[in-house]
Amino acid sequence: MKKLILGSVITAATLFGATASHTYIQELTKFLTNQELPVNGEFFAYDFNKNGKIEYNDWIYLTIPNQKAFRLLAVTPTPNNAFGFAPIATPKDMPTSPDGYFIKISFPLDSDDKFSWVYVTHKEGKVYKLMGATPNNRFDYLDIDQDGKPDPLPNIKTEIKTVGDMALAATFLPISQNAGNQTEANPTPQNSANTVLDAYQRYEIAWMWNEEKLAHDTYLNLYELYSSYTAAQSLYNIATRSESRHMDAVLNLAKAYDVNVSEDYMGPFDPTVVSSLGSGEFAIPKIQALYDELYAKGAASLKDALEVGCIVEVTDVEDLDKALEVAGDNQDMVNVFTFLRQGSYNHYWAFDNSLKSIGVTEGCCSLGEKYCKTVEEFPPSNQGNGKGKGKM
Repeated sequence: MKKLILGSVITAATLFGATASHTYIQELTKFLTNQELPVNGEFFAYDFNKNGKIEYNDWIYLTIPNQKAFRLLAVTPTPNNAFGFAPIATPKDMPTSPDGYFIKISFPLDSDDKFSWVYVTHKEGKVYKLMGATPNNRFDYLDIDQDGKPDPLPNIKTEIKTVGDMALAATFLPISQNAGNQTEANPTPQNSANTVLDAYQRYEIAWMWNEEKLAHDTYLNLYELYSSYTAAQSLYNIATRSESRHMDAVLNLAKAYDVNVSEDYMGPFDPTVVSSLGSGEFAIPKIQALYDELYAKGAASLKDALEVGCIVEVTDVEDLDKALEVAGDNQDMVNVFTFLRQGSYNHYWAFDNSLKSIGVTEGCCSLGEKYCKTVEEFPPSNQGNGKGKGKM
């Protein structure tokens, strides 16, 4: 996808890119591979205000084959027009080559067919899956690595068939897998050997589930205070798309090893402990006290709320490092805790970027040395997304 699009329509419109299960991604890739589908329309970046910037609504969608032009976010969105498209006269100076193509796929696993589309880049043929609309009615694309930015499907590319200047069809082709670019799926603990954990290992599982819930509840509840600010979208994104998955990963671990996720961690798994906890409520008093402290700080200002994100993710990594030591040679625990730690690395840089977007030039480093990390210390999934201590 062209840098122009990633920097404006997709990234700006989808700071909370949607995640999906590994199975969904596999089935979507299988569904598309070797299919030929008609191209429904083309997207063009167009500077309506002639100010040298591509704003959220500086995009033209040209339908195929009838060549009707629509401007993105030109009118107030409605349930039947989620992205505010409105017809316009085709500008005489519109670019001759599109930035990308929109293709209806009607994937059976999509719960809402109106969002069952893919965006294909013009030059590279990369495939981005539309998942829905954000609360700001912008495109919400699949975010595989949970860094708040859209990701192309990793094992598929597209060839566009044209007649003259008009794109008519897209063929989806498999590409060889690059192990270095694969995204780790949610680990699924098995405990096939019916291993018995020691007290320290059981405690780490109980603690980490509550700590992941703390991140989820803190971010989501702080987002409610600042939802009108674009920078706050990282709170929503990480809470709903990532931390919920992290909670599930640890909960599956607790179920596999029959661990109660409360202070009674030596007891058997008790689903009523999980179901009885509301938002901002925790089964370990120390986690409850930490949540109360962090929420109070975050409620002071948007800057404080984003700083809370930095604090939580650094604390998570420190705790996960210790948890990995306790896990020893238990591969289920190692897989889950490593998965959580990589997520925390990515989330740290998302909050760092959000702070910088509101003028806090030092990002998370504004909190002091303890919370100032480099990409060597906190390696993000995409090395281009973090700027530790102001440099890569």
